[in-house]
Amino acid sequence: MGETSAVAPSPWRLTSLDLPLVLFWLSALAGLWPAYDRALCWRSLVALSLGTLLYFVVSRSTLSAGRWRAMATALVLAGLLLALYFVTQYGHFGYEEKVPVISRLGEALSRVIPAFVVWGPMPNSIAAFLEGPLFLTAALALTARGSGWRFGWGVGGGLLALALLMTASRGAWLAIAAGVLLWAAFHWRPARWLAVASAFVAVGLVAYGLLRHDIRVLDQIPLVNRTIAPLFIRPDRLHVYRNSLYLIQDFPLTGIGLGEPFALVLSRYALLIQSPFLTYSHNFYLETWLELGLPGLVALTWLMAALFQPTGIGASAAEELLYQGTWVGLAVTFIHGLTDARQYVDLWCWLPFFTLLGLNAALRLRQPATRPSRARRWVPVGAGALLLGAVVIASWPLPAALEANRGALLQARADLAPALDEAQRATLRAQAVTHYERALTFAPQQRTARQRLGILALNNDEFTTAVTHLEQAWQADPANTTTRKALGLAYVWTGALEQAVPLLQDSPDIINELNGLGWWRSTQNQVPLALNAYHVSLLLNPDQPTLRQEIARLTHSSSP
Repeated sequence: MGETSAVAPSPWRLTSLDLPLVLFWLSALAGLWPAYDRALCWRSLVALSLGTLLYFVVSRSTLSAGRWRAMATALVLAGLLLALYFVTQYGHFGYEEKVPVISRLGEALSRVIPAFVVWGPMPNSIAAFLEGPLFLTAALALTARGSGWRFGWGVGGGLLALALLMTASRGAWLAIAAGVLLWAAFHWRPARWLAVASAFVAVGLVAYGLLRHDIRVLDQIPLVNRTIAPLFIRPDRLHVYRNSLYLIQDFPLTGIGLGEPFALVLSRYALLIQSPFLTYSHNFYLETWLELGLPGLVALTWLMAALFQPTGIGASAAEELLYQGTWVGLAVTFIHGLTDARQYVDLWCWLPFFTLLGLNAALRLRQPATRPSRARRWVPVGAGALLLGAVVIASWPLPAALEANRGALLQARADLAPALDEAQRATLRAQAVTHYERALTFAPQQRTARQRLGILALNNDEFTTAVTHLEQAWQADPANTTTRKALGLAYVWTGALEQAVPLLQDSPDIINELNGLGWWRSTQNQVPLALNAYHVSLLLNPDQPTLRQEIARLTHSSSP
């Protein structure tokens, strides 16, 4: 089968993927500005810059069939080397058991294959890297000339599939199953109807969860509760998703900054603890918004709409299959992104993403230049504009959101930026307060402004002021767990112990936290506050004999 177009392709033509990808990179560059410490951004900026450059090099240098296959082969070989290392060394990595049969397989291999561990990768990162090349390998196998090549690609695909199985990444498994269905839909009418039905079911489940304001309702639906629900109804993931959304509400336009700021920002302003807890949001779309801001999310939406818009690659059946391999590989990456975002943590996981984008764009460029219809040309741009409009409406009044966003950035720098003296931090906090107060002139119930003013007052031991702000923030958003915890602590310090209990009872690890706060207050000779913390801890968990003894000791020592 021929794989070349009748007209020589021009590398100077733009594809529909070019502009959104450039905007994506510009958003990454702009992500330096909101970060409280730019030293945390450079690795991610370099990775995304090299990835964008890789996209343009691949898309413009593989316009011939031979070069395209060479680049595709290089990507698959990289995946095969990674898969071989992972599979043969799996039993030596010491992973926690997730699926017993997979652990037993790894142990069996480790008894046969000696250890040569030089690096211990996260299994989810392996899955994120290999899932796209798996479908590219299938396309190369289907279009290979000769049974030898087909057999070789088949063996390679089997190794990639084995490695993906051994990652025990349920999110990747679900995404790959969806990818198989999507590819089948290109060629088999029943699969097409099944894919459409699955999409409607997925949208319906999301809508149902949003309507009930609790994703845990999926656990009440037969079959769903045994297949899809366990991927999402995990206390750890629900916790980080919810708190990531709270951060997005605080920084809706700018995000928190590119790279590594997430850990401390999450801990300080969503969890209200001092030490880092989690390093990323475990969702590709939330993480994009947090690191690249709203422009980055708009760019990603535009890119996805352009990628998934129907495009006829009609030069030959072989080229159509190769195009489908890159398209499905990228679709699987985006589907897996609903449950993880390893690209933002292990930056080498960006390699197959940008390479597949470049290979997909090269196949587009190899088609004869045609002018798309006006409607088709504006659909991807319209998708990004629709998202932008939805966020603006959700953040309305926009001036209040802008002021609160600016205040949150200044507060993060005041609290977290290194190498600042106390006077500089105090100046930044005062500027943050000014922006929060401006936000309240536009929207007196603006949740971020009220919550942040309350937390600042709480940190300054201005407990009555804290209660005033936090009660209004709670009225604006009663489900916000950060506000509930902050208000509960404010009630603790003001002595409203019975009011504090229902607000704090669902906060993770709150017993140990209250006991630690009580201990710290006692070391500062703030015995009444220490006793308040201890008494609330006992109300939440009466079975603490050691704490009762400490309360008795403090009470006796503070008696006149």
